[in-house]
Amino acid sequence: PKAPFEFRMLPGNVAYVALKSFGKDDAADQFLAAFDQIAKSSALVIDVRDNGGGDSHVGLRVLATLTGKPFQTGKWDTRNYLPTYRAWSRPMPNFGKTGEDWQPDATRRFTKPVAVLTSGATYSAAEDFAMAFDAMKRGVIVGEPTGGSTGQPLMIGLPGGGTARIVTKRDTYPDGRPFVGVGIQPGIKVSPTVADLHKGRDTVLEAALVTLSK
Repeated sequence: PKAPFEFRMLPGNVAYVALKSFGKDDAADQFLAAFDQIAKSSALVIDVRDNGGGDSHVGLRVLATLTGKPFQTGKWDTRNYLPTYRAWSRPMPNFGKTGEDWQPDATRRFTKPVAVLTSGATYSAAEDFAMAFDAMKRGVIVGEPTGGSTGQPLMIGLPGGGTARIVTKRDTYPDGRPFVGVGIQPGIKVSPTVADLHKGRDTVLEAALVTLSK
């Protein structure tokens, strides 16, 4: 199993943090535990390229340290299934909820430049993280568009012991902009090549560092 949190210092006094899973609180807990060290840096890179999701609240706890004011989370809606409507061939109504105002961390605040790294493997709760960061206008997203998924799957069993997940709700930005099927778009798009991988180059991180140094 991959470690949910990674932290190291890069040249130029830039803190690099990888949040690889929001499945448990570990990523946020370890980020907050290391915050005093992170706060000494001149800039921060948060990498969610390998984060497939989990609980959105984990990522929001990290974002709460990047601002001094409340910020909005995404909107969502789900189908309100009414069997009688189906019998009448009437469309099903939707039940929706607007994004909540998430409060800033009362004791921790990082005020310096921030970049978030994303990829096509950034999914679910990690997309909620990228979306909220984008809506906050706190910094730049670098990399590739996220997977374009949505949250809260319904798990069902299949014959032969298999399982399947079915989407149960539609998520959007606080202002209603959709990202399902298109992903959270980076401000600076960088797509690694096979040649980059062979050379051991992380061109996405390199681009983020160039941007943060300006």
